[in-house]
Amino acid sequence: MKVINASFFIKGNQRENFLSDTKELISETRKEEGCLAYNLYESLEERNTFIMVENWKDQFAIDIHNQNPLLQNFISKVADYSIKAPDLKIFEFGG
Repeated sequence: MKVINASFFIKGNQRENFLSDTKELISETRKEEGCLAYNLYESLEERNTFIMVENWKDQFAIDIHNQNPLLQNFISKVADYSIKAPDLKIFEFGG
């Protein structure tokens, strides 16, 4: 299993745009084969700081997900939403 934690640091005036774009992305991604979990959380201490926690069966599932047009659209807009670049951490568990 692979886990991806993607942290986003969103401008206050872009919050609603960010949330709107992530809502459909999350809903559709959860239907993808190999997606075990896909959730967005907001920090209690830092408003507009979010983390997307993704659990995937394997790298193949991630590779397929990375081709998703909704994800590609989201990636193209992240810089417009963000105060600074997202922070991505990838972990692998099991064989």
